[in-house]
Amino acid sequence: MIRRICKLAFITCLLALFASCTEDIDKSNRYTFKNETMADYLRNRPEFSDFIKIYEKAKMMGILQTYGDHTLFAPTNKAIERFLIEQDSIWQNTKDTDKPIWTGVESPYLEDLLKDDSMAIAIAKTHLIPAKYELIDITSADLLPTQNYNNRYMSMKFTVDENDIPQVYVNNQARIILGDERTENGVIHVVDQVVNQSTKMVSEHLEQYDYFSIFSEAIKLTGYEEKMQGYEDKSYDLMNVDAPGYSKANDITGAAKYPRMKYQKYTIFAPYDSVFNELGISDIEDLKAKVTTWYTDEAPNDYTNSKNALNKFVGYHLLDCEVTYPKLVLYEHNLKLDNDGEAVKGETFYSEHAFMPGFDRMDYFVTKTNQILKVIIPLSSNDVNKKYKKFLNPSNRMAPIVPGMEKHMDIMVYNPNDFPDKCPEIYGDFDSQALNGTILPIDGVLIYNEEEMRQNVLYERMRFDFASLLPELMTNDVRYSSKKATGSTFARKSFPTAGDVNIPDGYCKNLKINNPLTLLHYLTPWDWGVTLNGDEFIANGQYDFEYRLPPLPEGQYEIRIGYSATSPRSITQFYVNGKICGIPVDLRIPANDARIGWIKDSETDDNGIENDKTMRNHGYMKGPLSIANYVDHKNGENMESARHSPGGIRYIITTMHYDPNREGGNWLRMKSVVDDDGREGMHDYIEFVPTGIVNGTIPEDRE
Repeated sequence: MIRRICKLAFITCLLALFASCTEDIDKSNRYTFKNETMADYLRNRPEFSDFIKIYEKAKMMGILQTYGDHTLFAPTNKAIERFLIEQDSIWQNTKDTDKPIWTGVESPYLEDLLKDDSMAIAIAKTHLIPAKYELIDITSADLLPTQNYNNRYMSMKFTVDENDIPQVYVNNQARIILGDERTENGVIHVVDQVVNQSTKMVSEHLEQYDYFSIFSEAIKLTGYEEKMQGYEDKSYDLMNVDAPGYSKANDITGAAKYPRMKYQKYTIFAPYDSVFNELGISDIEDLKAKVTTWYTDEAPNDYTNSKNALNKFVGYHLLDCEVTYPKLVLYEHNLKLDNDGEAVKGETFYSEHAFMPGFDRMDYFVTKTNQILKVIIPLSSNDVNKKYKKFLNPSNRMAPIVPGMEKHMDIMVYNPNDFPDKCPEIYGDFDSQALNGTILPIDGVLIYNEEEMRQNVLYERMRFDFASLLPELMTNDVRYSSKKATGSTFARKSFPTAGDVNIPDGYCKNLKINNPLTLLHYLTPWDWGVTLNGDEFIANGQYDFEYRLPPLPEGQYEIRIGYSATSPRSITQFYVNGKICGIPVDLRIPANDARIGWIKDSETDDNGIENDKTMRNHGYMKGPLSIANYVDHKNGENMESARHSPGGIRYIITTMHYDPNREGGNWLRMKSVVDDDGREGMHDYIEFVPTGIVNGTIPEDRE
């Protein structure tokens, strides 16, 4: 609450500052622009004449004059003039060197820029976002949750200058000098510089920062630079195609959307040079020698070989999807505050409505070496300096299993906006985003030691949101997109992927559609229901589909699925690796039905201990304590744990020996056994629990 009040005070100071701004900006009639669109706003103010020429050349003025919700960062004529001079100077001073820097600008004059529409299009698309974000919507040191028209995220950094005057910077570059200029079709923030996003591939983008020199060279030497050149799948053309809505039984109106894009992007968890220096590594030769103490080197000197020690080391720091810092773990995502500093209910999804307070947040990713990487925000920690930060591969023990591994667990991920301020050796601006990916600086080096991961980091109940199994949803801004809800009708006005998104066959590498009549819907996060992260999947039609399961450490596991039971649900047969698992499961049966046996803990004499045993005998478990449920769905009030709600339960699919190296991978199949297209194959998350935890002397926690 204090954090929110401070943020509101900061915004109030900013608005006061903008009101007295000395720049030559027309501040007349600031807050009420009746019948004035964004296009009108720019045309009525001569200080934006050059920006208008850029939008006209890009043929995007139509967007600025049509109704909708947009955010425009508008540079003044002075800002554009300064941009052209600076970018031309960089090119002129480097074009004859060994490392020329191509900026896209070869002249300091706007008329020369406008001879080629490519740069005008890039500038126009960069400064416009298809969603409305006023200053009060912008989260401190965060990325705006909606990508701009260039399909790139934009960061917002709050700071104060030497006179303690608050400032807001876009992408660590452009300062907002006049904010919240409201128009009929959105909001305009005037900036003092052109936002210049990188056009480099992610490994090339990393290379330009000298303080990443060792890891950058390692990426090139191991061939991962060539493996991270993917960007856009131009064969994908479903962005304007509608699909049937996900539920006839619930009277859901409107059509679903397919994902509007298909990009391949990457994430680099990048140790900077000082991190290596602390380990006695001063250059690439030192690193080559050091990695052989961490990994078995089955292909010495063959650095592009996946069996080479350096290759294993580098690949474990890379993801085949783009995960920006705010989306590493869902926490206060897309928060909108009212004038009292409270979250606005029903407008945009607020992640804290999906979780009970005080529980750790975590997620799991699969690296390029096909190994698990865990990330956590330890909200249960008593250490206030650690509580709200993000860590990779946290240790579950006081001491490591393998000597020396303590330096390679609990690795902190820097917020890219704060990185230059936290590390004195970092100079100049740091931009985490490249054309095809994101760079996330870390304060240590990651090592995947099989024994350590099996007995320490991953010896736990691992709960994967089904969306975590489909990295394409994260890369393409489908996962965690905001959804607005009113009654049973889901609005999708602000962004095409918001709400109900149909996932087409072939879109995700870890998803197989076995029956072409299958309709698989991803419902983006919302404030109702009893679901992990607020999102869920619904299958319609005669569905038959499979998920590739993650590469867990080899061992014996109990596998469970989490879902919510209501009357529109269907009956599903589960299979693992082609083998049938038990009898079909009727997803319609509520947990308090005698066939499942749920009884509220408060209505038992032993806080539900015997009832847990009864439910397990029937093949079920109560929902987790950490997931939230709202008794008053309409107003988002009276929050209680999912464990105390019969709507959210877990079904035990099977117990099996899990081999991560199984040829073709491990697959979970779900098949409808009901001849009714209106029924729903709902599934929310999947759990993998080592049998030693299930049957251990210490009972499994209820979280």
